[in-house]
Formats: sequence, C-alpha cells, structure tokens
Amino acid sequence: MTFTKKTLLSLAAATIGVLSINAAVADSVVRVEKLHPSANRSYKVAGKRYTPLTQVSSFSQTGKASWYGNQFHGRKTSSGERYNMNALSAAHKTLPIPSYARVTNMQNGKSVIVRVNDRGPFHGNRVIDVSKAAAQQLGFINQGTANVKVEQIIPGQTAAQTIISPNNKEFFVDLKSFGTQREAQAYLNQAAQSLPSDSKVMLEKRNYEYVVKMGPFSSQERAAEAGERARHLNLVSAI
Repeated sequence: MTFTKKTLLSLAAATIGVLSINAAVADSVVRVEKLHPSANRSYKVAGKRYTPLTQVSSFSQTGKASWYGNQFHGRKTSSGERYNMNALSAAHKTLPIPSYARVTNMQNGKSVIVRVNDRGPFHGNRVIDVSKAAAQQLGFINQGTANVKVEQIIPGQTAAQTIISPNNKEFFVDLKSFGTQREAQAYLNQAAQSLPSDSKVMLEKRNYEYVVKMGPFSSQERAAEAGERARHLNLVSAI
C-alpha cells in the first residue's frame, strides 16, 4: 500500500493527537488564569439552574465525590479542553472555570490539588467529579465515591493544609513540599529551629514529593492554630 505525502502527514498528526490525550500529565500547578468567557455563565440542567462563581475566592464545601474515566477520555469539557483522565482535573457545578481546588478524602486524609475545567456532577448529591488520576491519589478508585472536603485555592495565597489521619483521631499540618529529600531535610531543620520547642516537625514521602509536616495534634482546631503560627513565621509555602 502506498501513501501520499498528505496522507502520511494526516496519520502523523492523528498519532500525535492520540499520544497527547493518553500521556500522563504532571500535578496541577496553581497559577492565575483568565476565566473562560462562556463556561461561567448561568446554566440549567434537568430543570435546575446553576450560577457559577465569577471570581476566585474563599470557598469550602463537604460532600460526596465521584470520578469519571475511560468513557469520557478525550471528550470536550465545559472549558472546551479535551478531558484527560490522567491529569489532575475536576468537574464542579459552580466553581470558576478554570480554577484550582484542594480535595481531601475525609476517610483517609489523602488530598490532591485539581484544576477545575468542567461542569458537573449532576447525579444524586455528589459535589465534585474528579479525574481518574485524582481518584487514584485520593484512594477511592475502587470504591467509586468518597466523602471529601473541597477548598478553593487562591493563587499566591499561603496555605497550611490540615491532614486528617485515617483513624480520624490525629491531625497534621503540611508546611511545604519538595522534589528532593535533601531540600526537604534542610527546610525541616530550619522549621524546627524557628518553631516552639514543643512543635513536632517531620518528613513524609508522598508519591514523588517530600512533605514537611507538623503534628500530630489532638484536634483540627489545634492543628489550625499551629498552621497559623507557621504562617506568621513565613514557614508555609505560597501556592
């Protein structure tokens, strides 16, 4: 079989397109983005009207999360972008598109930052649909759903994250994450010298990053207070 130059170029373009959809994407990097001109307009689904937020601001919500995968892979999202189940993204009914949110699994304490670029979910009482990659990091890929906390992230705002232990009896505060253990250890030593002597600082490896955290604390309130002290000492990373 012979191919013309035009046919070969078309095949090459199609192959590149498939590879770009199937390639895994790195963790979401929070940055300031211009909001989509039409994806944030009021809309109606199944007779119910939804009014998206038109600016990135403080937002917190708890409820049930689900995930969507293969059957939607490559389809257009509300932002016009192609859905990539290997990227850390999510669909939300009213959060601005695009924007970023931290999703925390309330049952195991795992969390992930996702980029909101789609609308939904419109099934039952679910509050957010995350990508397959996000569901894997949150630890509910097999269960299908999980009780989560969704927090809007404002680019440039400091964020000390409270992590809940699997038994829901201990609480930790993430201070900063690093790509290498050497950098994380150097920061840990600095934090240990700056914080009060009764503050416990430790290092934890999560996937491909090293996280310096404080704890454990007996309540979420005490963890929040410790996070506030760390912010005042400029020990919390800016997102």
